Amino acid sequence: MKIFQLPQNPALVVVSDVHIRNSDDERYLQLCQLVEQAAAVNAKSFVLNGDIFDFFFAWGKHFRGKYSRLLSGLDKLVASGAVVWFVSGNHEFGLEALSRHHKFEVVPSEGKVWTGMTGQKILISHGDLLRFDPWYDLYRKIIRSNVVSVLALIFPQFLLDHLTLWFARTSRKKDRYRSLNHSKIIESAANKLNETTAETIVIGHFHHPYDEDLGNGKRLVSVASWDQPSCLVLGADAKFARVFPVDTKN
Repeated sequence: MKIFQLPQNPALVVVSDVHIRNSDDERYLQLCQLVEQAAAVNAKSFVLNGDIFDFFFAWGKHFRGKYSRLLSGLDKLVASGAVVWFVSGNHEFGLEALSRHHKFEVVPSEGKVWTGMTGQKILISHGDLLRFDPWYDLYRKIIRSNVVSVLALIFPQFLLDHLTLWFARTSRKKDRYRSLNHSKIIESAANKLNETTAETIVIGHFHHPYDEDLGNGKRLVSVASWDQPSCLVLGADAKFARVFPVDTKN
């Protein structure tokens, strides 16, 4: 398995769209290794920027137990002194429940502005809410309603896990035939950024590695899909670099 090798003392590490399906997935093991190494190299901040799982229902013990290594690793990262955020993606549900069991901060999909030691401000948002879509907004309200959450909680968790993973796999096959409107995404990111005091917006969701100059000192950066695992690392030069896992056999 290839592993991540982070630089010492990174200001910020961001990862998203891993789409883990099971605890024995190589993606899962790589992500756990990345979290553990972030603690070892004294990362100042670490952000999971949504869609870390293909499906995750935080109120269910089954899901928290299934991914306990990652969740405890995040707690250890907090204990090392790092700021740790888990931004909700469109594949995670009820993440607020994690606040009852863990030390890291749960952030809604809309995101939050991260401020570095030098005063640099970065809006970190999953990206699914960049543009207002009334149908998607209605879907979100229904699927994330208290009624649906209660039904999901009383439904057999093991079966819920299998059904939702099947649905996610089926949905992803359809996504292969959809094209991205890059100009609209970039425009929406610029508009969202202008609503804040941040200079940079970091998103995921679209599975595309954006790195766009938006003008007036503004920038859009995104984490791509983990079809090719990578993370964003903010270095001492206040610039993001893409870090990929490497084969340590050689």
